[in-house]
Amino acid sequence: MTSESIIITGGAGFIGSNFINYLVNNTIYHIICVDMLNYASDTNRLPMDRITFVKMDLSKNYKGLTELFEENKINTVINFAAESCVDRSFEDPLHFTANNILGTQNLLEVIRKLSYSVKFIHISTDEVYGEQDDNDVNENDNLNPSNPYAATKASIDLIIKSYQYSYNLPIIIVRANNIYGPNQYPEKIIPVTIQRLKNDESIPIHGNGSNKRKYLYIKDFIDALMIIWDNFGQNVGEIFNIGCDFEIDNLSLVNLIGSIMGKTPNIEFIKDRNYNDSRYSINYDKLKQLGWKPQINLEQGLNMLING
Repeated sequence: MTSESIIITGGAGFIGSNFINYLVNNTIYHIICVDMLNYASDTNRLPMDRITFVKMDLSKNYKGLTELFEENKINTVINFAAESCVDRSFEDPLHFTANNILGTQNLLEVIRKLSYSVKFIHISTDEVYGEQDDNDVNENDNLNPSNPYAATKASIDLIIKSYQYSYNLPIIIVRANNIYGPNQYPEKIIPVTIQRLKNDESIPIHGNGSNKRKYLYIKDFIDALMIIWDNFGQNVGEIFNIGCDFEIDNLSLVNLIGSIMGKTPNIEFIKDRNYNDSRYSINYDKLKQLGWKPQINLEQGLNMLING
């Protein structure tokens, strides 16, 4: 029996590698992982003997990408590839534009010129909506990004929608809350806090630590993505928010991690970001209608991450 060939872009990163490991253990797909291997990606996270790995910069290798599709008769693309660090986007926004916009548009161009149809699931972010005060935003609300990273993600979301209208490509966009779990590079607040507490180092917090976020454990995200994939045919062209209700401010989050680890955090308040959204909150009723809701609350997920 020949399994379908799928491409996972950005598959050596935190979310992509967790997803590939899930697929390897639960499906029979022929998995091709495409990753440029930047500072936050690592092939040691991957079952390299059970997948095909291709090192490639999507923004610079349109010809190689075309050959990869033609040689492997790709059935599905799930696009995790992106630069995602907001702080780094303030320092080098052009790098984010190249990787987050041009890289994905090259994928779209390859797909639209193929002689057959390819399912495409694009991983976006809740940050494209910008900050919210007391309201939850749904999939039809306006995009209002406030930093270069979020702007590149919102831009490619709009480009994707134009390809859906102009070329009738079968695409679904997903926008998730902050995702955390094993093997996350220590630049986001949860892995940074855990690493620094282990090393008895101070923990930097932007501003006064009052900014709020919602956190989704990686297993819940993967379960949601699989449900969306399984129901792809009925939802082509749709956008799905993958949300949760586990909201917490940065200062409280650091203290919660400290309590789980039995340590008192040494907090260092540092200069705030150029612009720091006060909170994100997305409505995920649409996904609930497919039968999904998060199963792992924040304290449970942190315990699983810290204590195994």
